[in-house]
Amino acid sequence: MKLMCAGRIAAALALAVLPALFAAEAGKLMRPTDGTAFPQGPIEIVARAPEGRIEIDGKPVEVEAPFPEVLHGKAEVASGEHVLALIWNGGRKEAKFFVGDNPPAGFQPFRPHPGFESAECAQCHSVSRRGTFRFSGDCFTCHTDEQFTAHHPHPKHQLEQCGMCHNAHGGTADAFLLYPKETACTICHSL
Repeated sequence: MKLMCAGRIAAALALAVLPALFAAEAGKLMRPTDGTAFPQGPIEIVARAPEGRIEIDGKPVEVEAPFPEVLHGKAEVASGEHVLALIWNGGRKEAKFFVGDNPPAGFQPFRPHPGFESAECAQCHSVSRRGTFRFSGDCFTCHTDEQFTAHHPHPKHQLEQCGMCHNAHGGTADAFLLYPKETACTICHSL
């Protein structure tokens, strides 16, 4: 009985603390994700980092900063495999992506989140009074409670931070998951 209570307390603490941990992540590549395959054409880049910059194959890419710490741009690259790097003071993240026909094993086609193909950042994001860029939309404007409960074992008030597990900017995995479902569960539950 004590073990069950301790497990429930640990899960509750994890659900309370995890959003802050994810929010504190200094650099994040939202698009493209690692292992993405694109048809020939411009690649849209979305990333977040303090005073960050973007490179593709070691060469700087011109991006704009529509919000504090947010980088957005498009790059035209040749067919083949490439490495996108997000670099900021004290950190670096990389993602491999492929452009062109017949991607090699390990690369999956990119799928944008439906409705976001031409969306503006301000549709879902804003800047707080403190100047912090944040999600200000509501996933449940488009997604129904029935859709949520059909795919999640917890009620939605326990999983309000959809971005902990999903990439709303699109991706290669089913449901735009950031990692396999089994991994998502172990973030809060030690199985």
